[in-house]
Amino acid sequence: MAIEHRAITDRAQWLRWREEFVGASEVSALFGAHPYVTALRLFVAKSGVTFEDKDNPILRRGRIMEPAVGAAVAEERPDWTITRSKSFYCDPETRISATPDFFIHGDPRGLGVLQTKSAAPSVFERDWNSGKEVPFWITLQCLQECMLTGAKFGVVAVLCMNPFDLVCSIHEVQRHPAAEAKILASVKQFWDDVAHGREPDPDYGKDAALISILAPRESSPEKSIDLSGHNQLPEMLEERELLHQRMRADEARCKEIETELKFLMRDAAVVTGLPDWKITWKTGTRQGYTVPTKELRTLRIRDQRKEEEEAA
Repeated sequence: MAIEHRAITDRAQWLRWREEFVGASEVSALFGAHPYVTALRLFVAKSGVTFEDKDNPILRRGRIMEPAVGAAVAEERPDWTITRSKSFYCDPETRISATPDFFIHGDPRGLGVLQTKSAAPSVFERDWNSGKEVPFWITLQCLQECMLTGAKFGVVAVLCMNPFDLVCSIHEVQRHPAAEAKILASVKQFWDDVAHGREPDPDYGKDAALISILAPRESSPEKSIDLSGHNQLPEMLEERELLHQRMRADEARCKEIETELKFLMRDAAVVTGLPDWKITWKTGTRQGYTVPTKELRTLRIRDQRKEEEEAA
């Protein structure tokens, strides 16, 4: 690969560069392994659809904690010299890129890259097996950074955000030629799919908001689609109806329990004698507000068999 490395001096410019490449933090979407980005979302984004660049608490934490994780690794591994990476690495031919967090110098093997993460204690336990494993999507990210920087090895470090014990778990990621070839092949296929408009299947659990963005309204009030050939759809609708019946029954039971509790409390504000539960029933005020008018595309599903039975 003919690698370019571009100095990052402006965030907006860096974001524009990223639009033209599959970045290391995105590539796992092509393997169905990214926790937030699906193959369809990546396809849509690289096809020219612009999404609002929203900040969120997790991204903010990552930016703030990145130097702290680097410092924690330097403390754990004093034989390494950790330096901040300030470049965007890319291959214009394969259209693959990476923006490493840090470089590692002073190891006998040569240059290393360091990918830093921070995680809440519950996530550290669930996704990282309490620091014993690296999530697959982050391993792919580190491998791609190694490929594009020519690093001899990679390191992933995660800082558990426990205020009483900031555990830093450090994992080495070795170069893996077969995995790197698979990454390149997947990226090549992805860009070919983008060029020819071959849209990947949605992840129906993760792509709900994306699908609403792609189809914000019907093209005409009278347009219809014949789904008679979709053999699984009747079974899916039956499942949905059963789930809704169960939800309605569960909601009704919850209201019964709450009503009995209110009856027992009468004019009491607080329940005592239940050490595992904190129960209050106090009067408060709710601030009024006005909801602005906006267009909503509403999906409505009705079981016409029940309507026919009720009408009979």
